[in-house]
Amino acid sequence: MNSIRAITASAMVFLASAAVAQTDVWLDVDVAAGLPNRDVDDALALIQAFNSPELHVRGVSAVFGNAPLADGLPIAREVVAEFGPEGLVVHSGAASNDELGESNDAVVAMAAALREKSFTLLALGPLTNVGSLLKLHPDVHAKIDSIVVVAARRPGQRFTYPTAGGYGFRDFNFENDPEATQIILDSNVPLVFAPWEVSSHVWIMPDDLARNATYGGSGLWIYEKSLPWCEMWIRRFGTVGFNPFDTLAVGWVTHPELMKSMPVTVTIEELRDDTADPANDTAPMKPYLLVHEAVAEDARATYLYEPLPQFTRLLHERLSGY
Repeated sequence: MNSIRAITASAMVFLASAAVAQTDVWLDVDVAAGLPNRDVDDALALIQAFNSPELHVRGVSAVFGNAPLADGLPIAREVVAEFGPEGLVVHSGAASNDELGESNDAVVAMAAALREKSFTLLALGPLTNVGSLLKLHPDVHAKIDSIVVVAARRPGQRFTYPTAGGYGFRDFNFENDPEATQIILDSNVPLVFAPWEVSSHVWIMPDDLARNATYGGSGLWIYEKSLPWCEMWIRRFGTVGFNPFDTLAVGWVTHPELMKSMPVTVTIEELRDDTADPANDTAPMKPYLLVHEAVAEDARATYLYEPLPQFTRLLHERLSGY
């Protein structure tokens, strides 16, 4: 970050924080921006959070997922060094779901930060770090204001698009560690699910990336890292662009009034894999994270299902920093 932009950003954060009550957050991410055919949404969510005066980013941790930890950790550190507040550290977490229940730098750092002050935990990757935190440090459960998880679906819902030629998406973060998800469900921590459904309404298209790039800074960085990902979606799925999945989780914390939501109960159930052919009754079984609409007093969690139109404009403002 050059000195002029750093001074400008610091001044903006100071002025914003003087006028806006900030929510303390921790982001647990699986960053892969810039790697061939890998998701860019975690990097976008980090930049969105750094450019959101409503948030005080207390910490960032990395987990396997969109990329192996050895590849994703340096990218997360690059994003934080370029666009995050001075002195913010990215803590290394689990390299696979085999490490569930094991301590690591990310788990230790989250527990220590919670003992100082509560925060909202944005779980944007596989849930191994978060499950280990809850399993190893039960004393901090009450200090977590909520966990926002990028996962879940309604019964019978298939992750796909009419243009995708039958291709279906996995519930990636959940399927990478269902056992960690069960630990989270068994806790008493308030839960929010920001699933594929809510993000499927938001599109980032090549023209959006090009327009945001004209502002330089984060807009230009995102353009360079995201355009290949966007073009791959258009070729492979026949879409107009890509869905920025994790940004909806950040948007819920900054602007919950821009998200339609409902109270739900949550179950994990074994059903046929629907990623290739949902009518194939010989497909292997796999776990599904399912939500069921409930009255508020019976609800276990909040499920986001549609953003208001204003969210997309806000998102572009946050990503480009203008």
